[in-house]
Amino acid sequence: MDENEGKVHFIYVKINNGADLNAVSQSVQNAYPGELTTIASLEDYQRANGGLEMVETASTAISLLAIVIGGIGIINTMIMSVFERTREIGVLKAVGWKSRRILGMILGESIVLTLLAGIVGIVLGIIGIEAIIRLSDTAMVLSFTPSLALKALGIAVIVGIIGGIYPAIRASRLPPTEALRYE
Repeated sequence: MDENEGKVHFIYVKINNGADLNAVSQSVQNAYPGELTTIASLEDYQRANGGLEMVETASTAISLLAIVIGGIGIINTMIMSVFERTREIGVLKAVGWKSRRILGMILGESIVLTLLAGIVGIVLGIIGIEAIIRLSDTAMVLSFTPSLALKALGIAVIVGIIGGIYPAIRASRLPPTEALRYE
């Protein structure tokens, strides 16, 4: 189900000939203060629509950049974790842990790390949206939906899995003798 289903986004009002456009516009804004924004001309509409498209494009670009940076951060963190625990991984392999189990351990750590980061990000996003709405004097079209939070959490988990694959494979392929000799 679409999260915008059943919501009104635009209301078009046709006024009678001879009616004062500014008076009608002002009366609509006065009737619904802070809820509606009126656009009285086609040029204003095109300008507002162009601005919204630009904001949406910038938002998408920033989101993709954040995902890439997050993925690089996860890879770096997990590689350092494997590097610092090389001896521990060697001991686990020496006592009988299979490569698959070590792979699962490292991937699990990566997923938990990104889940926690995703939850913190969602909470900060909600706080940010509420702050913007409260501090803004114009009608803002910002909203938080549970489906948006689930999408963000899903992306975080995917980034965690992708970012954890290489370090997990590297850790699972460590020969126990080499790992135990490592200082």
